[in-house]
Amino acid sequence: MNDVVIRALAYNKSVRVYAVSTKNVLNEIGDRLSYYPSALDALGRVLSMGAMMGSMLKLDETVTIKVEGDGPIGRIIVDSDAHGHIRGYAENPHCHFEYSDARLNAKQTIGTTGFINVIKDLKLKEPFIGSTPIISGEMAEDFAYYFNVSEQVPSAVGLGVLVNEDSKAVASGGFIIQLLPDTPEEVIEKIEKKLAIIPTVSEMLSSGYEPKDIIYNIVDDVEILDEVPLEFRCTCSKERFANGILSLGADEIKEMIDENKPQETVCHFCGNKYVFDKSDLEDIYKLALEKGKTK
Repeated sequence: MNDVVIRALAYNKSVRVYAVSTKNVLNEIGDRLSYYPSALDALGRVLSMGAMMGSMLKLDETVTIKVEGDGPIGRIIVDSDAHGHIRGYAENPHCHFEYSDARLNAKQTIGTTGFINVIKDLKLKEPFIGSTPIISGEMAEDFAYYFNVSEQVPSAVGLGVLVNEDSKAVASGGFIIQLLPDTPEEVIEKIEKKLAIIPTVSEMLSSGYEPKDIIYNIVDDVEILDEVPLEFRCTCSKERFANGILSLGADEIKEMIDENKPQETVCHFCGNKYVFDKSDLEDIYKLALEKGKTK
């Protein structure tokens, strides 16, 4: 199954629906940085949410999700856009717990207190920033709370990941159902009844459901708006890391030069390594002096 994110309307255009599969992107990230099962599970939930939030955007808009809980995985960050480009990382990819219930596993990994921060670059003067507390550590509940409180859109969220003992995702995906203004009460009741009886997201995906099938399993009178393939894409470059070194200031860069050793940096998102030799550092040092960057 290819990774895709789908946008749809239902019930005579009174309900918005999103569904996604992120298994392949998640496994690419996991392989690049050797994620342990619990860390991969937690990242997968936020990755799926990021893909769906990205599909809510237009043109060159972007969204960044930061989940900062008190669990051992630390901060989780996901970047995405409207074109299906996505990347994500967890601060500590090497944490794992043994629980038969994946939701308990995610709660233990992410933690039960902290914050979800969403930054949307809508190409305006200032980005949109929304923030809500983590209320349970079960990401579906926490993101439903985010939509209801921060964006004031009544929403139901399902997220699921199934990871095997070899730290490979067998399934990863989710859905969002959002009520538009004046959604009929009988439609709300139908959705609530469906949500009470459907299998979990990981059960549906691992049994062969595609995102489109998940939508049809939850709502009726469906109109598919678009289906966008997902692709892992990292925007890191040696130039960006050079700018990071530049921000340290001339004094610290001079210390690096005096050490007479190449400086290696590693991208948290993709694992690519960038080496700065003495000549590179001297060029950055000159630029720091020109800009008066000393610390």
